[in-house]
Amino acid sequence: MDLLSIAKIASPIAGTLANIAAQKGFQFINKTDIQKAIESGIKAVEKEEEQLPIQQHLFYSARKDGLSGTDRFLNHYFSNPGVLAELEKLLTNEGNLNIQTLTEIFKKEAKAKKIKLTESSLPNWIETFVNAFVQNTTTYIKFQVAKEDYFKQLNTWFNHVIFAGINVATQEEERKKLVDIFVMPEVKEEVYAKIIFTSGHSDYDKTTFVKEEASKQDFLLAEIPEQLEKRALINISGRKFLASQLLSENKSQKFVILGGPGSGKTTLMSYFALMLAQKQSQVLGLDSDRDWLPILIRIRDFVKNLDKTIPEHIRAFAETNMALQDLPTGFFEHWLEDGRALILLDGLDEVAEEGKRYDVVKRIQAFLGKFDKNPAIITSRPVGYRRDFFNTAEFPHYQMQSFDDDKISVFLDNWYKSRFADPQQGQRWKESLQRALGENDRIKLLARNPLLLTIIALIHRYQAVLPKQRNKLDEKAVETLLVSWDEIKELSNHQQLKHLDIDDLKRLMELLAYWVHTKDYGVI
Repeated sequence: MDLLSIAKIASPIAGTLANIAAQKGFQFINKTDIQKAIESGIKAVEKEEEQLPIQQHLFYSARKDGLSGTDRFLNHYFSNPGVLAELEKLLTNEGNLNIQTLTEIFKKEAKAKKIKLTESSLPNWIETFVNAFVQNTTTYIKFQVAKEDYFKQLNTWFNHVIFAGINVATQEEERKKLVDIFVMPEVKEEVYAKIIFTSGHSDYDKTTFVKEEASKQDFLLAEIPEQLEKRALINISGRKFLASQLLSENKSQKFVILGGPGSGKTTLMSYFALMLAQKQSQVLGLDSDRDWLPILIRIRDFVKNLDKTIPEHIRAFAETNMALQDLPTGFFEHWLEDGRALILLDGLDEVAEEGKRYDVVKRIQAFLGKFDKNPAIITSRPVGYRRDFFNTAEFPHYQMQSFDDDKISVFLDNWYKSRFADPQQGQRWKESLQRALGENDRIKLLARNPLLLTIIALIHRYQAVLPKQRNKLDEKAVETLLVSWDEIKELSNHQQLKHLDIDDLKRLMELLAYWVHTKDYGVI
């Protein structure tokens, strides 16, 4: 029997059984897993029969297709109320399956449908099916129970935002829930066009550029030196939309998100993981009827021990850091192999050594290639990232966008609502900070960066006013980005930087900033 035929038999039965289990309050099994368990039972029977002479096959004398075919018969058999009642026992913890009952119903259905059986093979057929169904269902229930523990730990691990990396003196430890203050950022598609510059002997040629996922366009270059041919890539403005639409706006299901320090990449990945842990996959444009598992990998944690493969690291991190020592064997693979995992790989830039970064990229490519049915997102700062790490045709690239006025306003709404029980008091604080930002365009420009906006909100909360001189605020931001923030990310523990203190680093930044400022192109 081919896989499609097996799926056609298993799918409707699985839906019925899942509904029955849910109505009785048993939530640790779902349609997908029940279908897999039924399919595993049918496959086990087929594998067993492969070892037997063909004359001993149960349906040796029966036709496969048609009104009296075996596929149609098995649909009728598994839909029989008596069979459903037996299978339901396992799902609702009501006892063992009765093989004799299942066998008698099988014989009765076969006689009614005029299906010729090799009856001597029937007991072994039923027993083989039941054993595989029970074994796999029991395993899947264990996976679902473990998943609930995993989700609880994800909520504990990623939903509590402690501002330990922000260098602002506060009157108490700041701790907020991410989902309460989160503002969904926008991302902008990176689209590169290949341009070929050419010229004739005296007249300039029209140059054509091809934009990969867009229509062809022609334009006339203003000036091209004679006898010159150049090839280059230019960045053309692509689509811009909310990051929550990434998984629904694209044919591709694998992406790279680039963004500078404090642009919100890590926070975005945490939020994506939390939405699945809180069973709100529809927020991310994912099928809410599908059983999703988020797998969030901080690349800085993975590179600490490259002796482990990525799957080994995922499990080790869950067991060691998230206190999930009782995860069943094959837990993560269960979702990965089915294409029901959302893979989030955060912080490729935090692999400081270039050679090691290439090694990590190869490992990621191999991992995503092996489990290629799963959606995946990789984040990195632009500095040190190479476009040949991940092919843009397979991995569309997006840039994190700064907050506009509306997003700043939403953030402040969320911030003060989470801070004050009295809505009017929160509104007064919000209006106070908005006035301060409105009076200083240079500080408002800083506020378009989510991290710096958070620093500004903390300063305003505990000092009541913002510094009138931007340089004071700049200094606080520099200290945060240079010391506290990167200390949390362990970026300063590199051999080249170990002898430098904060004053040394500040002086280096001053020299570097001056050098960049004096260059016409203004970039490194």
